[in-house]
Amino acid sequence: MVRDEADIIEYTITHLLAEGVDRVIVADNLSTDETRNILDALASEYPVTVVDDLEPGYWQSRKMTALAHMAGEQGADWVIPFDADELVYSPHGTLATVLAAAMAPIQWVVTYEHVPTDDDNETEANPCRRIGHRRAAPKPFMKVAFRYDPSVRIWQGNHQVDRPGPATRGLLEIREFQYRTLEQMARKVRNGKAAYDATTMAVTEGSHWRQMGAWDDDELERWWKEYRSQPVVFDPAPVR
Repeated sequence: MVRDEADIIEYTITHLLAEGVDRVIVADNLSTDETRNILDALASEYPVTVVDDLEPGYWQSRKMTALAHMAGEQGADWVIPFDADELVYSPHGTLATVLAAAMAPIQWVVTYEHVPTDDDNETEANPCRRIGHRRAAPKPFMKVAFRYDPSVRIWQGNHQVDRPGPATRGLLEIREFQYRTLEQMARKVRNGKAAYDATTMAVTEGSHWRQMGAWDDDELERWWKEYRSQPVVFDPAPVR
């Protein structure tokens, strides 16, 4: 499920395909930039299915669950929920080979957040290659991948799934490129606020986007400077 991610979506999808993923299903949620044109071009060349998501509300759990069932109906063994700004990979081999041998049907996935710095190679168009620094510690909430089951239900944020069977961790990791430029960050949080405001969810859901999306340009710029000033380590993402 993507919206206005033209600078990164092609790299995210081609990375998954290079990792041996059989098919990528993407729901375009009312993008106003070049995202949809990029998705259509990818679908004409690769095993990519593009779905129109015309619901403005950020009902991620419901929408991602529907996409998971679409994948299952097309014969998917494993389902890897992903965001446009995430590179999913395994330190132990390709996603296809590692998941084919996995015993537990639910895999917890740790996420490392990459942060732009003054040392980035600004001539590199691919943000997954350009932004080589990340936070030293993983994010507190893990994501999830799972073997398909007709009973699956994905939680908001792709942080959990309801399906039978044990869970384990250590096979998969994510490199996240959530905020790549000041302009992109401002657009993302304002889109996020609008998407949550279009739901009836409690105000505690998506509180960071609701708060930041209400800030003016000066407040967002101050936050951006503080965000980029926090400690990072140099560890480029393993882009195939």
